[in-house]
Amino acid sequence: MDAQSWDERYSAARNGEGLWSAQPHAALAQIVGPLTAGTALDVATGDGRNAIWLAERGWQVTAVDFSATGLDVARARAASASAPRTGTIDWQLADVTRWDPARAFDLVTMTYLQLAEQATMDIIARASRWLVPGGTLLVIGHDRDNLTRGAGGPQDPAVLYTPDMLRAAADGLHIFAARQLIRDPAMDPEGPRDGGHAAIDTLLHAVND
Repeated sequence: MDAQSWDERYSAARNGEGLWSAQPHAALAQIVGPLTAGTALDVATGDGRNAIWLAERGWQVTAVDFSATGLDVARARAASASAPRTGTIDWQLADVTRWDPARAFDLVTMTYLQLAEQATMDIIARASRWLVPGGTLLVIGHDRDNLTRGAGGPQDPAVLYTPDMLRAAADGLHIFAARQLIRDPAMDPEGPRDGGHAAIDTLLHAVND
């Protein structure tokens, strides 16, 4: 889907519950929670749930997405968040497949950016170069096995992840985990209407040693 299509999706949801959960992904919170806050890049931030959570914990966040309407929702969410922000968020409108930051980061996160396999591998490889020494890369997306053993998510296998794919894309980093992750949508929803059967995600956790 292009930026205009995503703008239309966000516009249709603005008076309702929104497209995505207001809570951060549970695996992201678990892995990032113990880290010392620094600079973070949230790739394809959507309506900002992970960026806002990071800023509430003191991170200086750059949050990038190609949907202007999605970023409007994200700004509104950030303004109305109940927890005070001790960090900052720099919202940037850009297509991450053609965008490069002007600096490196202590943390780069990417959740549910579902592109064709080569495009996904390319952006993960580029994101690996956006890390400072010792920086953390965290990628989470819908796994290919979700089609047959999970629930929700895209139904096109061409845009779904596998652990081997993410491991290969992060070549050169120290990989702590590249594995499937079973997610209970009722407890850790991707969107406000999630629930029911478990979903299968793919998790990549790597560090620039």
